[in-house]
Amino acid sequence: MGASSVLLLLCLLGFCFAVSHQKSDSCAGDLQVAHLVPFDSSAFRCITLWKQEDFILRYKNTAPNKWSFVLSAPDKGTFVAVGFSGKGLMIGSSAVVGWAAASSGGDGKGKGGVIKQYYLQGRTPEDVTPNEGRLAMVRNRSALVSHSGRLYLAFELNTDRPQPHLIYSVGYEGFIPSSDSKLQMHRDMGSRSFNYTSGLASNGDAVTDSFPAERWHGLLSMMGWGVLLPVGMMAARYFRRQEPYWFYGHMAIQGLGFAVGIVAVILGFRLNEDGLKNIYVHKAIGIAILSMTSLQVTAILARPDKTSKVRRFWNWYHHNIGRAAILLAIGNIFLGLSIAQELSSYIVSYGVFVAVWVMAIAAFEIKRWYDDDDD
Repeated sequence: MGASSVLLLLCLLGFCFAVSHQKSDSCAGDLQVAHLVPFDSSAFRCITLWKQEDFILRYKNTAPNKWSFVLSAPDKGTFVAVGFSGKGLMIGSSAVVGWAAASSGGDGKGKGGVIKQYYLQGRTPEDVTPNEGRLAMVRNRSALVSHSGRLYLAFELNTDRPQPHLIYSVGYEGFIPSSDSKLQMHRDMGSRSFNYTSGLASNGDAVTDSFPAERWHGLLSMMGWGVLLPVGMMAARYFRRQEPYWFYGHMAIQGLGFAVGIVAVILGFRLNEDGLKNIYVHKAIGIAILSMTSLQVTAILARPDKTSKVRRFWNWYHHNIGRAAILLAIGNIFLGLSIAQELSSYIVSYGVFVAVWVMAIAAFEIKRWYDDDDD
């Protein structure tokens, strides 16, 4: 069977467009649109950035303070994006986004499109701002080319060295940004660390770590301040008849909660907080909780004897500061989950714990009231 017969058969089976218009790209071949890119793209280094979506990235340090990039990806009638992040997080990062113009087609001649910088202030489309960002893009040195079924996103940055994490995403097929350049939610995204000198990237095409640093911060805060401290408070208030075990249990649980909370605070201060709403309120409450719990720890060292006249004042201080810290911690955990726009399952799970904790306190308080009446 001749080549023309094979092509005819493929067309009849519905693959005619793919054969005649869709071409692949790889680091083994030359850049097909080198003559359409607004800078010299010869001798660029090349990596497969995202194997799952066939993202190919070419780059080069073209001058002491200039880096040039060409991202190649299949044209699926939507946007493609590549961004730069200090810690691999989307929030607080800047990205270059491109899509083919409505009139662009895969005729192989190379047609233009739209390329813009976006500042990623949050996880929702409303928080992704067009024509803003921290990338110093070189004027008249960026272009989006649609050629043979692929998009080529070319741009230059004025920088000593780009940030060490690449983030990338792709939109839903058939949906291009609106006339006001507002992006829809991406269909998929990924992140990987990258060494521009060696050309080595971390393993994995997409984000595989289900517990990045910000999630560890939230989990440890929840366990330390939001679970262990409330449980330790219950041990001290409702199990005093189990002398002296209630005291040792209270000390052990509160001490563990304080230690876990300290680790959460350290992680929190190391997070990238750019663009996060209410982050300063969350941080201020967290510092207040840390201060109050630290005072609780030091107060144990200055605990007066039971026969001392000042013991009742110490008790008042210790009990009320502890309760205030727990209430602040619970509220701050929900605030943190809201700021991070965390999965609803986390919010619901912690909400269930708080509800059970409140009901248990109510039950123990009723029991205490009846026990006091019996006495």
